Amino acid sequence: MKLLKKNRNRLILCIVVWWMCIAVFYMITASKISRVGKTISQSGVEMAKAFSSSVSLPLLELDMPTLSALLSEATSNSDIVYAAIIDHKNNIVAYTNVELIMSAMNESTRTVDQVSFWEGNSYDHKKNINFFSDVTYAETKIGEIYLAFSAAEIDKFKKRFGSVALSSFTIMLLVIIVLYYKELRSIVSKLRVAYRTQAGSMGIFVETTCIVCPLCGTNQPFSQEVFNCINLNKFKIIRSTNSELKPERSDKSKDIFLSEIAKRKDLGWLKRQVIVRCIEIIKKLTV
Repeated sequence: MKLLKKNRNRLILCIVVWWMCIAVFYMITASKISRVGKTISQSGVEMAKAFSSSVSLPLLELDMPTLSALLSEATSNSDIVYAAIIDHKNNIVAYTNVELIMSAMNESTRTVDQVSFWEGNSYDHKKNINFFSDVTYAETKIGEIYLAFSAAEIDKFKKRFGSVALSSFTIMLLVIIVLYYKELRSIVSKLRVAYRTQAGSMGIFVETTCIVCPLCGTNQPFSQEVFNCINLNKFKIIRSTNSELKPERSDKSKDIFLSEIAKRKDLGWLKRQVIVRCIEIIKKLTV
């Protein structure tokens, strides 16, 4: 009893320590994610404002070479994974990557200095932070710009937290199993005894009872495995007596599989007898 109480106290201590460590690690991870997200948001808002201002006149004049040059200059920043310029008719007139598409705004969209930004996923399920702003000329809206910044660093922190939490939980589970190994064995033993007692109360004595095959009369120990482990494709219905009495002189050529009976004319009587016997057994069981 003292050992059980001591192990229970150890279990509670392990869970409390693990929970406290995970809580501290979560707070540290959340703080880093918040800091990285804030940094990306600030730089993205500033870049979106500057990019919107620089493309206003070329967009008004539809100066495609200049717009392409501005896009190339903007995407020279390694953090930008996609950029697009949209005219007043909502048509994309210039973009950087044909394989990427713009992520739709969601409920988490925020607006700072007339620049909207939100988190989304790219076509390859990578995390991005998207920025959207109007392009104006003489205080008149003439189009829009769209920038997508990579948020891979945020994803890295989240995956790291998940892997640490999962691995630490697995280690704690192994520690609990070691502490309670004897108790677990005791519980398994009690379950086995209870199962055998229940089987005995139903008139079935697993240790001493045999089951007789209704086809051939062969005795087998009574268990569910006797019926579950039979592979009919490899079931030998006729075996040579030499293979049982003298394994070193076994005559495998005389062994006949169940599936071969239908192909042999000399054993047609055996096939009919098996079918008739099976029908009789089914009738007895379904009464």
